[in-house]
Amino acid sequence: MNKKERFQAVCERRAPDYMPVWPRAMAQLIYGQDLMLPDVTGPDWYDSDKVTQAVLSSIKSIDYDVAIPTYYDRGLGVPPFGGTISIPDKFGHAVGPTDWPVKSKADWPKVQKKLSRYNVRKTDPRMKGALEVIKNVSTEVGEEMPLVAVYTVATSVAMSHFRGNQAFLNDMTEDPEWVDEMCRVATDWTLDWIRAQYEAGANSVTTAGDGIGAAVASPKMAERYNLPSLCRIVEMVRKEFNQGVWYHLHGNFSKPHAYEYLTKLANEVGIEGFHFDESNRPGWIKHKVVEKLGKPACIVIDGTTIEKGPVEKIQEVVKNEILRTGDGIGLMMAPSCQLLPGTRNQHFKAWVDATHEYGKYPLR
Repeated sequence: MNKKERFQAVCERRAPDYMPVWPRAMAQLIYGQDLMLPDVTGPDWYDSDKVTQAVLSSIKSIDYDVAIPTYYDRGLGVPPFGGTISIPDKFGHAVGPTDWPVKSKADWPKVQKKLSRYNVRKTDPRMKGALEVIKNVSTEVGEEMPLVAVYTVATSVAMSHFRGNQAFLNDMTEDPEWVDEMCRVATDWTLDWIRAQYEAGANSVTTAGDGIGAAVASPKMAERYNLPSLCRIVEMVRKEFNQGVWYHLHGNFSKPHAYEYLTKLANEVGIEGFHFDESNRPGWIKHKVVEKLGKPACIVIDGTTIEKGPVEKIQEVVKNEILRTGDGIGLMMAPSCQLLPGTRNQHFKAWVDATHEYGKYPLR
């Protein structure tokens, strides 16, 4: 099987030749090439040539199976709205917003006005550069490699681009109608960003990241604010690009209310597959998600284990986790969130190689 066929087998809950790895590598792509983030980007620039080389080098040398085909971070798109981002110059740190344009509700109309003139393909030089990388990577490896479109769900977009985390979480209970509006606007922006990634060369599923899940807010809040956004995303991606949407969630979904929310995501929204964090064990994922809900999913290795090593421990943990998956049908390997930025390539490759070795089908 090539990598596209391997991933498709998991999506269709068939046996691949061996378990594929979806590393969700972001900043690690840069650090893994002996570069620092200020070498490739600033608040208003993005070096597409260097990032292209970093992404392609990672894909070819580590040999994982599903890729984000560009360097992606939470700061993409933030500055044109009036926010500020930090480009850390220390190894293993990540880009993120440090100030937000919506200090109070009175600031919201100014952001909406900026959004009316926003073009995700050229307004932010960093987004424009990221799209150029997708084009380059797709040209080089798109025939055999699943290249996913990536975004964060409505609440996470709003907390990155409009309003700081704590203020936004307070708004969820104090002014829910305004949060509904911010999430709707965030979804409008996200739809355009996903389209731009597919037009640039993304050729596989869309993956949505959610920082709230069942860990920060209640499942009821997640359902109110993210379910409508996800419905729109799933419908658009399926209709316009004939692809599915995978959802990355934080928190323990074995609890009754959380599992009820998960069931709605699977049955009502139509999420194609799930990527959990380390709060959910392989046996539970296999039984309650793949078999009961009929959805493929990722089992996960805690990112700290991959980052810290040593290689022998990574191999042992991977072997033990795969042993807990039964027949392993409908499952693939991922880190608990993203591959941690400070992960050395030696440990990254050891994790991928161990998954491919112990994950040969039929599983031993």
